[in-house]
Amino acid sequence: MAYAAASYKRILKILEKWPIDQNKAGGRDYCEFLTKYVTQAYKENTFETNCKYWDQQYLALQKLVNNANKDKYKRVLSSSATTLTAEQCNQVLSNEFLEELRQEEKKSFFRRLISIRPSKV
Repeated sequence: MAYAAASYKRILKILEKWPIDQNKAGGRDYCEFLTKYVTQAYKENTFETNCKYWDQQYLALQKLVNNANKDKYKRVLSSSATTLTAEQCNQVLSNEFLEELRQEEKKSFFRRLISIRPSKV
């Protein structure tokens, strides 16, 4: 049991280094999800039975948090396949932008058609 507790604390400590993205708060942030997942697994005593698995998870999280692959494989371009920069991708994936999309979807087809049509000047 002592090993499980130490492993759990070690994983939570590495997750503390990963900041929670406020634009994705409310269950959409990956760090928030991982913290809940690890806590649930600890409560269900899976740390004790799967020591090797959780050690591997710790090493993987450590690479993620320390940006090991980002530093190892430097990017030449600042944009992605979508031609958006990382900052633009974050804005598009934010809760605010997604809420705007939901509001657009709620409009009737006729209202959307009118809002797309160019205005006469």
